[in-house]
Amino acid sequence: MSSRPDYGIDSPAIVIGLFVVSVCGFALAFLFGIRGHQHSMGRIAAIVIGTYFLIAAGGMIWYSKVGKFRIRESILNTIPWRGDEMVLDVGCGRGLLLTGAARRLTTGKGIGVDLWLSGALSGNHPHSAAGNARLEGVDDRVEFIKGDVRRVPFGDESFDVALSNFVLHEVDNAGEREQMLREIARVLKPGGRVALVDFIFTGACLETFRKLGLSNLERRRSGSAFSFWFTAIINFGLVQTCQVTGRKPLNDKPTRI
Repeated sequence: MSSRPDYGIDSPAIVIGLFVVSVCGFALAFLFGIRGHQHSMGRIAAIVIGTYFLIAAGGMIWYSKVGKFRIRESILNTIPWRGDEMVLDVGCGRGLLLTGAARRLTTGKGIGVDLWLSGALSGNHPHSAAGNARLEGVDDRVEFIKGDVRRVPFGDESFDVALSNFVLHEVDNAGEREQMLREIARVLKPGGRVALVDFIFTGACLETFRKLGLSNLERRRSGSAFSFWFTAIINFGLVQTCQVTGRKPLNDKPTRI
């Protein structure tokens, strides 16, 4: 058994697919090279395709092994921790955010909720999350519960902090994403804080939280400037990793939408 926590490879099937397309591109370039100069434009195009998909696959692996740990710290640093908070990790996966939050707790507790779908993350299982918590030395301060992020199995105003990392895009449609955000607002205590990150739908997320009555809302880029712009450029501006933060007002319940 490894002595180091393992938070898996995100979207492993997509990573494999990108590598396969990259290999096919380079193989096609090789075939064009054999057939001579008359196929030079096709060879260049195949090399470009192979290189693009190789960079995309490498970028996803870099995120899984390096980038998401930096994003975790960026998210957690937006919370003014006391140490006694009740923390909810919505779509916790293998416990990346929750274990990081638990290290900031003394008398508080963190709860992770997920369905642990296999395609979202390699080795995605509650046992993996529990094992990481144990290796991080926080297993006495965390709990993992199977549950749907669109119907969080907790009562109103149960948590001081709600966190979520790259879960919003996994929810099927706009209505269900709105339901997930409504649930986050519902379980937050007055004065409670939310911090989440994703590469799409963060603008709509901000607007939904605004309609729900959350305050101090902010949407900003997540990760280093290099990783943010690299991701944006490699995806032609369609993907921009941003984090959304906000706070539930002390005296007002969220608006029902």
